[in-house]
Amino acid sequence: MSDANSALRSAFEATLGGSKHASYQELATWVREALPDIVPLRSSRHESARLQYMLDRIDLAGKSVLDIGSNCGFFALEMLRHGAARATCYEGSADHAGFLDAARDALELAGRLQVHGRYFDFDAGHGRHDVGLLLNVLHHVGDDYGDRSLSMEAARAEIARNLVLMRRHCDELVFQLGFNWKGDRNLGLFPEGTIREMVDFVERSSRGTWQVRHVGVAEQDASGAVVYRDLAPANSHRKDALGEFLNRPIFILG
Repeated sequence: MSDANSALRSAFEATLGGSKHASYQELATWVREALPDIVPLRSSRHESARLQYMLDRIDLAGKSVLDIGSNCGFFALEMLRHGAARATCYEGSADHAGFLDAARDALELAGRLQVHGRYFDFDAGHGRHDVGLLLNVLHHVGDDYGDRSLSMEAARAEIARNLVLMRRHCDELVFQLGFNWKGDRNLGLFPEGTIREMVDFVERSSRGTWQVRHVGVAEQDASGAVVYRDLAPANSHRKDALGEFLNRPIFILG
């Protein structure tokens, strides 16, 4: 095993006992190929199904990707594998940022993958990117990052404000939001916790700034596998059997 791969293995092991988001994602294909015997600590959050929905609707060829809250880099690395020219990652966990640094070296991506080990400042200038990924980050405002004295009403307003600010940073945005503020099921951001409420919130918050091009919702196909399909009257209901995470829509904004 090369020194770079050994460093990648050590960096992965460091993530296992780290933050509450440790090993939150599947490992990207290139990482699994480099270290075929390592097993993530947690089960999948259906990253591959979400990625496929994105790939079917976004042309990545030669594009730059901004990944905010990258975790272990599944989406950034997979988008590089599928034709993106470069990816810039912002990750507030030191362990996860270290893993991304090690992945960049082991996978020889020095010219294509840039890693910032800090939380993203929505108000600052970070350059312009073709595609932004803001996946399941903003409901942690006032918790993992931001002003901890925020009320829920103020947090909801800050979520909307940051969504609008993303227009400064990218031309297309892939967005997901949790239903519960700080991940606490007792702090629901929407009264009924429905897909329709979240769609209405995103459309209202982004009006005049973003156009909602696609909304993907999770379903189970005939084999029981999770797939994401465009929002339609037949699939717009909340599917409690799938759990809270899979009820979060994928928004593609442009």
